[in-house]
Amino acid sequence: MLDMTEYQTLYMEELDEQLHLMEEEILRIEQSGESLEGIQRLFRAAHTLKGSSAAMGYDRMKRLTHNMEHILENVRNGEYTLTKELATLFFHCVDRMKQLRTEIANGNIEKSDIDDLLLELRKDSWASSPQNEVFSGLSADIELPDEALHSVIQQMTSGKKAFWVHIYLTDECEMRAARIHVMNHLLEQFAAIVWSDFSRVVEEIQGNGDASARWLIVSDSSEETMAEDILQWVDVERVDIRESNITELKALTISSVNDQEEFSESSISSSASLIQEKSRVQSIRVNVDRLEQLMNLVGELVIDQTRIKQIEKSLDLKFGTDELIQDLGQISDHFTRIIGELQESVMKVRMLPIEQLFNRFPRMIRDLSQSLGKDIELVLEGKETELDRTLIEEIGDPLIHLLRNAVDHGIESPEARRERGKPDKGKVTIRASHEDNQVLIVVGDDGGGIDSQRLLQKALSLKLLSTSEAEQLTEKEAVDLVFHPGLSTASKVSDISGRGVGMDIVRAGIERMNGRIDITTIKGQGTQFNIRLPLTLAIITGLMVKVSESTFIIPMSNVAEIVRLEPEEIRYVRGIPIVTIRDQVIPIVWLQDCFGYSEQHRQNKHIPVVIIGRAEKRYALAVDELLGNQEIVIKGLGGFVGQVEGIAGATILGNGKVALILEIGGIIRMMSRA
Repeated sequence: MLDMTEYQTLYMEELDEQLHLMEEEILRIEQSGESLEGIQRLFRAAHTLKGSSAAMGYDRMKRLTHNMEHILENVRNGEYTLTKELATLFFHCVDRMKQLRTEIANGNIEKSDIDDLLLELRKDSWASSPQNEVFSGLSADIELPDEALHSVIQQMTSGKKAFWVHIYLTDECEMRAARIHVMNHLLEQFAAIVWSDFSRVVEEIQGNGDASARWLIVSDSSEETMAEDILQWVDVERVDIRESNITELKALTISSVNDQEEFSESSISSSASLIQEKSRVQSIRVNVDRLEQLMNLVGELVIDQTRIKQIEKSLDLKFGTDELIQDLGQISDHFTRIIGELQESVMKVRMLPIEQLFNRFPRMIRDLSQSLGKDIELVLEGKETELDRTLIEEIGDPLIHLLRNAVDHGIESPEARRERGKPDKGKVTIRASHEDNQVLIVVGDDGGGIDSQRLLQKALSLKLLSTSEAEQLTEKEAVDLVFHPGLSTASKVSDISGRGVGMDIVRAGIERMNGRIDITTIKGQGTQFNIRLPLTLAIITGLMVKVSESTFIIPMSNVAEIVRLEPEEIRYVRGIPIVTIRDQVIPIVWLQDCFGYSEQHRQNKHIPVVIIGRAEKRYALAVDELLGNQEIVIKGLGGFVGQVEGIAGATILGNGKVALILEIGGIIRMMSRA
């Protein structure tokens, strides 16, 4: 008997890919209208999953995809139209398949029931939904010339849309034939007329026929705008406008049967081209674990390279310009160059476009918008920006939290937006880009902004601040209270957000990645979160500092500047040590005090101080000695040590000793409690 377990991994990978493709395509069709290519992609995905599921013995997955495939075939043939209701049903099918996927991954058994979805998919009403009845009324009995279809396709490539327009004249209209002519002329003013039956209607009107005519037009205006304009025309009683698509128009052409055959052939040809194109791509799939292992080996080489450099320096100091030491230096330099190139190559392999993360959001925003009764446009920019795969996995949850907050609390209801003179449709933007060897991710909305005074009042009511402390806060510091645990200005708690338990976790998560987050908000205009992340978490540049004979590493991405201070420059305000650097008052703490080391540093004549930053705020860390910076490989502390506040991990130095890497968010929290 054939053992199928060896194909399980391949099946799961294909399942993930096809489910993602289906979700993306349904969303695209729902937003932009169906297209022949989109329906075909969706059909192919369902067909592929049906085949592979049958081969693997997953019956429920096979039956679900088979029934989806059946409906899609009818949509492709022009018998059905992919309405919003049908798109929603497809989304439910994809969700159930994801559930089945989890069950298969956990126990190789499909448990979830699919009968309810099969019942919905098999309903006859998809071919005669109310919307379809309207559609058939607009395009019934029409034989569209092939030239008209080609004209529509040509014009739609420039972003325009095709619409059926049906205009009814009032009974009081006395010169109906002339009025229909005028309608045709007026339509030509803002649209390209592809087809119309107005000539036939004019003849029938002269014989007391129906006083209405139909047009197929191509325009870049919206249905609402056109309807408003047309209803202003004299003698117009009613107008029906509905967007059409290539699938429908193709079915109406005189040579539709032949076209279907050509379509199938072109689809096969297109698929074949795609396969050929894929076969030309010089790439292979590699298990992520193997990449992780490769990265670990490169990390070990980086440590050895640092140690060799250290040994070379020691020998040089001990034996001077010995010929063998010079040879060792040359080999060391060559070794450094090769490892640098190797490291860069492995890093590139681990880099993925952030599109993989961004693609999860459109569906989420759609569902949230519908559940909240809001109309929201999600704009994704910079999807090609590359980021280490570990960071892409880590940043997902913080971004989801920010987006849910933006939809729930940021964007106002359509009524509230109307009152403020804003368009009904709100906008949420996510933008990614590279900036100064970092990745900048911006999450913004055009909603109501954060009310700093409400935050202050809430903080006072919860006794998180005293009145005098609240009075001293700047506007920016008041807005930053949103990151305080348990603080929310939401008027009601929903299952989406509002408990005030998320923003502090968002900031803590970003700081654990050695990143930073800051807010810009304007009341009534919107809020923007700027997140800065290092390109990778595997190997970073760190500043080595010495504290009580121990070496610590501060990630360079957190270092704002380094200064040396005289002891007398440190002053105390209400018992809190502070320093003034370029007119900015900065709290200072001795790193030794954070970890309970001895106070031998206090005897130094000049105190090395590292200024670290969190958003606009600055903090000063006094250390015993600065040792310089170098590339370090981040290692976990292991389960035995567990998590230690203020420590992000460890690394091995060139001398073979272990140094702890500081987690700046934790250090700042420790400073706040000191």
